[in-house]
Amino acid sequence: MLVLTTAIAQPEHCGSDVNSGVAAEALAELRALFEAQQASDKPDPFLSETMADFTTDLNEAIRLYRLAIEQCAKFPDEPTHTKRQGLVERLFELRQNAEAEEELVRATREAFAAGDSDAIKDLNAIAQRTAV
Repeated sequence: MLVLTTAIAQPEHCGSDVNSGVAAEALAELRALFEAQQASDKPDPFLSETMADFTTDLNEAIRLYRLAIEQCAKFPDEPTHTKRQGLVERLFELRQNAEAEEELVRATREAFAAGDSDAIKDLNAIAQRTAV
């Protein structure tokens, strides 16, 4: 999955230097992997979260983040705060602020419980950026 996500994001390239053909092909492979995983009835919350991360349709991304959070029930060691962070960002983009704020509180609480200082910083930045 790391190879696919790297091919999609191409972090070594900037803007117009990104090879959109390579990115599209890797995204199609990621989607096929996700769909096969879903069809096999063996959910993978990390895969669902990754699919959400690379989904441009905000409503679909929200659906996938929620799916990933639900799937975590079968994987108690899988963190949910990272999935909630993505959910929060998309909810704010759609101006669903009340729900985004509720999820932000949950995500921050979970990040503190997990001791994830990077996530806490990111979540605090979101809170500051979206404060009314």
